[in-house]
Amino acid sequence: MNLIKIHHKSQYVTFRLADNLIGINILDIREIVPYIKITQVQQTPAFVLGLINLRGQILTVLDIGVLLGLEKREAHSKSHIIIFKHKNVGFIVDQIGDVIGTDQKHMESIPANIDANIQKYMENIINLPDEILMILNAKKVLSYMQTKDEKTPKEYL
Repeated sequence: MNLIKIHHKSQYVTFRLADNLIGINILDIREIVPYIKITQVQQTPAFVLGLINLRGQILTVLDIGVLLGLEKREAHSKSHIIIFKHKNVGFIVDQIGDVIGTDQKHMESIPANIDANIQKYMENIINLPDEILMILNAKKVLSYMQTKDEKTPKEYL
């Protein structure tokens, strides 16, 4: 009897924030849309850019870079909005990359020299030939947004 070895590959959508290559599990993403006009909302935390109307559905757009301790995002022609699957929330990225599939055995722990603001939202890293891919944990980001600021209107999240 021949045993078939099944490899469980995870797939990650990669994107750029400043000079960082970041990935997020494809199972956490509903869709990726080109940048559309964001309507700002007063009295929201710095990481909330505002609201968009996507095919009649109102979604909150975040600047995930602010959560990671990076500078505020400025939208440009390569910017996209990644929409989470289980919440009416998306976040803006500087540029969309490729989808990368990898086995769990290629995952490594987050090195201590990566900024603490970034570490708390990451699952692990993947060493690529030219750079490091940091894997973002969608659940950590979403749970942080709901507990970060009691002034955050729950209807925006």
